[in-house]
Amino acid sequence: MEFVMLVCSATLQEDLEKLFKKNLITGYTLLPTVYGSGRGGGTRLDTEVWPGVNVMYALALEPRQYKAVKDWVESYRLLKTREGIKLFSLALKEML
Repeated sequence: MEFVMLVCSATLQEDLEKLFKKNLITGYTLLPTVYGSGRGGGTRLDTEVWPGVNVMYALALEPRQYKAVKDWVESYRLLKTREGIKLFSLALKEML
């Protein structure tokens, strides 16, 4: 299994949850307000100067599910106009 942290603009939440549903990903943790800065999405601090907010998903995925999420993120990041999204993947050693 893979442990995935997916950080993205809150505007992608609906698209990602459709992806999860399509790939039978029913278990995840959603952190609905995440602040940060990155090259792809700029700075999002939910202020007048830096508007916008990110969300973060924590997921434990089977190999097939991980591939579907990774492929979607890779293809989305190729779009000319897009929001920020970053996938962090770690091998999941144990889940209790």
